[in-house]
Amino acid sequence: MTSTRRAARTRAAVALLAAAVLWAPVVAAIGLKEEQGLGARFALEARRRLPLVREPMLSAYLRRIGERIIAHLDAREFDYRFYVVREATLNAFAVPGGYVYVHAGLIDAVADEAELAGVLAHEIVHVHAHHVVRQEEQTALLNYATILGLFLSAVHPALGAGAASAGAAAQLKYARQYETEADHVGIGLMRDAGFDPLGMPRFLRLVLKTQQLNPTQVPPYFLSHPLTEDRITELEQLARAMPRARPRPGGDADLAAAQATVRALVGSREKVVPAYEERLARDPKNADVQHQLGLVLLETGQPERAAPLLAGAAAAGAPRARGDEGRALARLGRLAEARAAFEAHLRDYPNDPPIMADLARTMIAAGELKSAAALLESALAREPELDYAEYALAECRGKSGDERQQWWHLARAYGRTTRRSARTRRRR
Repeated sequence: MTSTRRAARTRAAVALLAAAVLWAPVVAAIGLKEEQGLGARFALEARRRLPLVREPMLSAYLRRIGERIIAHLDAREFDYRFYVVREATLNAFAVPGGYVYVHAGLIDAVADEAELAGVLAHEIVHVHAHHVVRQEEQTALLNYATILGLFLSAVHPALGAGAASAGAAAQLKYARQYETEADHVGIGLMRDAGFDPLGMPRFLRLVLKTQQLNPTQVPPYFLSHPLTEDRITELEQLARAMPRARPRPGGDADLAAAQATVRALVGSREKVVPAYEERLARDPKNADVQHQLGLVLLETGQPERAAPLLAGAAAAGAPRARGDEGRALARLGRLAEARAAFEAHLRDYPNDPPIMADLARTMIAAGELKSAAALLESALAREPELDYAEYALAECRGKSGDERQQWWHLARAYGRTTRRSARTRRRR
């Protein structure tokens, strides 16, 4: 799909989202329960209408970074969930209730894991400090339509502003004090979580430079997160006064793997595959580059080429490559080998919900229904957005003769998926 057609589909999707929420009633005040409901409602419409990247490994990667940051909050009021939007722009936003959205273009553009952690920390603070609710309460315009319109603007500015214009067209930017709070608290959370605090101002400077080079194409991040040179300079001074954290072992490799996956799913196959083939040709013994090319081939529908590369990368110690090898083997129908790879991966990374669900599916094929169901329940407890785990659990319950539970899990899975994601799952 061309970028023009994708942009047109995004605009249409956002228009439908706006129409879906404009009827909502005004509320005089909003508490935690209402914030959770607001976020859940937006997430439901986003799953139906927005171009989300339905690759659980990417969401799991964002969640791993996010959970390190969330662990240092003074209190945890929400269950945070992370999504990737199929847009090539520099943008991220968080909806009240703990729903965090990151555009594919931002993941592609960050130079290291600390920059990505800076974005997530900033967005998490906006949620944790209830900035949207506090800002709208101050204007006496608190209602679902205006708040949802504000976040629609983060996906597509013109239509989002239109959705919000009935009451809050002037509120599409966070107030300065809330941006400052998200900066200062977020950078402290980064430091406490072991990320280099300079990652936050480094990314913001990238966004500012992008705006300066292309003033007619303002990065969407500016719309709800206004930037100035003074703000970035202040953050740099604050970060330099903090202890520097050492990069997390395997962090650069994990980011590079996520970026390879994003490029394969969102970019042009004709360009992405040769680019990674050229990287490996320049450094044929680099296990991480083997892993990245294997992921690109896997996500572009070439598991037969991906499997040996991923096996070699795993044998050479590339982080998480063994689980990806299992995914390639499963797509090739080599379920016994895939199971062995999944089990080996989970010995090293025991809390990896997508791989837990993949392992469970090989167990269902082997008739081990009780063990598979327990593993799927555990995976869903850790990552409730795994729609294919719900489908697998429905299959498991049906084969066990529990028709009521089968239909219940099918309904839950259907509520989380779109026709596009269902087609993707069948291809796999």
